[in-house]
Amino acid sequence: MSRSALSTFVGVYLDEDIFENYANEFEAVDDFAGKNPELASKLPAEILSVLGTHDDEASLEALLQEFGIGIDTDGLTYREWLTQIADRVRAATV
Repeated sequence: MSRSALSTFVGVYLDEDIFENYANEFEAVDDFAGKNPELASKLPAEILSVLGTHDDEASLEALLQEFGIGIDTDGLTYREWLTQIADRVRAATV
């Protein structure tokens, strides 16, 4: 079974050991988009879908934990943070 774009991005690029190679999550987004353009192009729609089906912070946190997130969101809600990630991917894949 193939992984979704979101689970791949979070589980691989935001793993705490891998994330050490990036200055911030937006640098990780740019790297993900550059190395996986086809998968990255699916990420904004997946994030929109996740935000539509997970209406509270606890369920978003649980999903991201399930995917293996290894960073914090620097005070942003998961909804705000995921929206910023989607916006960055859109900009990186245009």
